[in-house]
Amino acid sequence: MKRKIIYMISLILLVTVIIVMILPKREIVSVSLVSDTATITYTDAESLQIIGDAIRTVKKVPGAVDVGPPSYRMTVTYDDSEAVQYSIYMDFQTKNGFLIKDSNSERMLDLRKKNSEELADLLAK
Repeated sequence: MKRKIIYMISLILLVTVIIVMILPKREIVSVSLVSDTATITYTDAESLQIIGDAIRTVKKVPGAVDVGPPSYRMTVTYDDSEAVQYSIYMDFQTKNGFLIKDSNSERMLDLRKKNSEELADLLAK
């Protein structure tokens, strides 16, 4: 009985790993940022890597948020032409920030410290 359970769990894990490896990974092709004073578009690999890492490593904060206007409105365009919109809230002095995805505007996505610092430095250029 224990062997059957172990075999089933192993098979499920193997199938999951195969599916994850086969699925195509979406890549960011451009990011547009709009603030009260500027519009910026990033297409270079380094900037897209910084922004992509920041998005992939966010930590979902439990509960709903109610915040003021964002530092930037961000549109991330992927290689399959899907565009996802976020609001960026950044404190440039402490280099702490968070995102809110427009499709789930009550959920705060906290940026990890390293990613928040890199994103703040990129946006401050």
